Amino acid sequence: MSSSVTPATLDYLAQRLDELASQFPTSPDAVDLVTLTDDIGTLGHHLQHAIERAQERFTAPETVYPPERVALVRLARAAAGIARALDTLAEALTYATTGFQREAVEDLAHSPLRNDPEVLRIMTAEKYVAARARLRHTAAALRTASTPAGSSTPRTTGLQTQPAAGPQPRQPNRH
Repeated sequence: MSSSVTPATLDYLAQRLDELASQFPTSPDAVDLVTLTDDIGTLGHHLQHAIERAQERFTAPETVYPPERVALVRLARAAAGIARALDTLAEALTYATTGFQREAVEDLAHSPLRNDPEVLRIMTAEKYVAARARLRHTAAALRTASTPAGSSTPRTTGLQTQPAAGPQPRQPNRH
């Protein structure tokens, strides 16, 4: 039987994303194409695992109750964040391997900057920084999302005030 998606699952994914993001280079000198392709593969693995986990749970939707459904929505949003970071790293790989040929500024076709390795490293490092920010944002959202599930007391309190709708006639009587 498949295991449920819990706040602990989301926290674990957030931790993995933070760990990966912390390893991303932030300077052009630290950019390495082999590592970039490894990072793309690792991020793709996390994305695939998140999607498979959600699919696994919905093979028997009658066993997925509202709290887990909320966690699955959060997992889906995290998958979207991971996909955006993956897209950013794919752009970095494109810049690092093809330079300015088509991806950047078309007017630089005759510029010596087009294939300058230092410029390409700078662009790749900038993409890494952007991907890092996306992953950190996704991880923070997963953690924030886990917190309300753990502190369901405010929601319960909110639900208790709604069922206590009987006193609402008191409010019109107060007017």
